[in-house]
Order: sequence, then structure tokens, then C-alpha cells
Amino acid sequence: MDQRFAFLFLFCSIVGHVASFRSGTCGGEMFVEKSAVIDAPTDADCTWKIETEPDRILALSAVNIGSFEQVQEYFTIHDGLGLASPIIYANEGETVVYTTQSSAEIRFKKMPTTQLQLKIQKAVNCPADLGLETNCTRLVDDVSCHCASYTKRNQTDQKAFCEDNGMLLVSIETPEEDKAISDTWGLGSDFWTSCIKTFGRWVWEATNTNLYPGYVNWYPIAEPFCNDQYDKNYTCMLIGYNGLHWGSYHCDGVWGAVCELHP
Repeated sequence: MDQRFAFLFLFCSIVGHVASFRSGTCGGEMFVEKSAVIDAPTDADCTWKIETEPDRILALSAVNIGSFEQVQEYFTIHDGLGLASPIIYANEGETVVYTTQSSAEIRFKKMPTTQLQLKIQKAVNCPADLGLETNCTRLVDDVSCHCASYTKRNQTDQKAFCEDNGMLLVSIETPEEDKAISDTWGLGSDFWTSCIKTFGRWVWEATNTNLYPGYVNWYPIAEPFCNDQYDKNYTCMLIGYNGLHWGSYHCDGVWGAVCELHP
């Protein structure tokens, strides 16, 4: 590994959030741990060779610019490394483009004085679906993926379905994610989540995170009391209950599910 690449790798890894390369740094090799921002050159052409984890892809966007169409004349983004790697073209109005693999090459042309920055993020692949009765999309950001399965299974089998597709049964830890799921798939649908009650505690099993004191959306306003033998068997959480809320149910009930994958 040459000295310049070692420095860039270390810088990205230490910062952990958004690494920024400015003031004369243009061209070279970069490993994206999470995300990075690079400046377009104003004095000479240059090329960046960018890689991330082998099982991830790259998401690229122009910072503070509406779409790639406005600035596409100043650079080309190639899917992969090397002279033969194909160019990724942005569709009309598109603000983010994706590679199909874990590497990209950005070839910049010298720009006028107007400053252009590109943001590069590690992302997961997000297919259109996972087969019959499923639908996938990027719900909460540009780098994650959520998939709804309408095939009815019990909670254990839905967990296995998600894992068989390289994903996890959903953990809803923010109101934004909850609303995005409801707005996209919630009308008339009930979905299993990874939240289970064990030893008296509700836990997001997929992330091993306690539900409390985090975000909750029980129907009508609080967690079911579970104060009789019937309710004590209700140890798995559904979303979509009585409209757009959460409810507990016995884990052998058959419902749809939402799977998720994050970088």
C-alpha cells in the first residue's frame, strides 16, 4: 500500500462519519468506510479510484446541487475500476446514482471556479423485490433497503425469510422509519417485526436493543398490560395494528413482514 493510500484509508476510518478531502487533494485511491466528500478540481483533470466493503456498493450524489444533469459534463462515474468499466448515467432528475459493485472510478475534468463536491457513501444493494408477493425500496435514506413480504408466515418463519435473503426482520427505532413504512405499505397490512418480549422486557431482537426508553407507538397509547393468561402469550410485536399502530400478538400467528438491511 503506498503512503498516500494509507493516509486516505486511515483518515476515513478514524473520522467514521463524513471524511472530506479539500485544498489541493484531488485524485488517488480511497477506501470508504462510511462516507466521504471530495472536491472537483479547478486546475487540472484528475481521477479517483474508490472502493468499499466487498459485499456493499457505492452511492454517489452531488452536494447542494439538485441533480446530476446540472454538472455531469465535468466528470464521469465508472462502475468498477479500469479503462473498460462502464459509465453510470443519471436519469432525468436523479440525485443519487449507484454502482453495481464495491468499486468506482471518478474521472474529473478541470472545472471553472464554481465549486462542485461529490458525496460517496457505502450502501447496500436494494433489489426491486425478493420474489413473489414482495416489494423493496429505499425508505429512510439513500443507503439502506427495506422489503415488505405479503406472504403470511409466523414470526419465526418471517425472521428466517429475511435472513435467507441477507436481511433482518425490521427494528423500528425512529418515528421517521415507522411513518415511512406506514406510508408505503401500511394501509390494510399487518407485518411482523423483530420485537419480542423476553423475561419481561421488549427487545428488538435483530439489533439486540431494548425497546424502552426508545420510540414506541403502541395502540391505543401504551403497551398491552398482559395481565391474564391469554395476553401473556402475546410476546411478539406487529405493526399496522388497528390502522398504523403497534400491537402484541402470539408469535405463531401468520402475518406479513418487513425486512431491512443497513450498511
